[in-house]
Amino acid sequence: MTTLHLPAQGYTTLPWKNGSGSTDEIWLWPPDATREAFSIRISRAPITTRGVFSSFPGADRAITLIEGQGLALEFDEIRQELAPLAPFLFDTGRAPIGDPLAGPVRVFNVMAKRAEWRLTGAALAAPGTAFAADLSVIFALEPQGITTATGRFDLAAQDTLVTPEAGQVEGRALIVSLARAV
Repeated sequence: MTTLHLPAQGYTTLPWKNGSGSTDEIWLWPPDATREAFSIRISRAPITTRGVFSSFPGADRAITLIEGQGLALEFDEIRQELAPLAPFLFDTGRAPIGDPLAGPVRVFNVMAKRAEWRLTGAALAAPGTAFAADLSVIFALEPQGITTATGRFDLAAQDTLVTPEAGQVEGRALIVSLARAV
């Protein structure tokens, strides 16, 4: 796998798996993957009303609120409130109810089949933050350069970089780290 710069204007908008909303499909791995059969799936989605998330059994999800004031995820016994830019990891087979707290929101998602990948971290990164993992997913929150071992990539706001290389961000970004499950 090589480093991929995925510009936001190239994201494809599709209906949610459960049909109750839409998502911007950013990247699926491997190349022949589908939304139901993937190793890694990256997406961005608006959530405008209260509703049930799609279930993806066997996968873990890192979700981050990138626009809006707050989002509550209601699992059977737990209510988790997401603050802006504070990643939250969960078993996406559980399919919580999402409830925007103060108007519409937008989220960034990284999902990984746990038999193949482990989500090892997700964090808001400040300018100058270094990253290194088997695979790093970097979502630019502002225009910036990102340097990896093989070069520099110029990203616009909400572009995504997927890389197996170590590197450093020049602006604020979300970084999700994945490790191969062996």
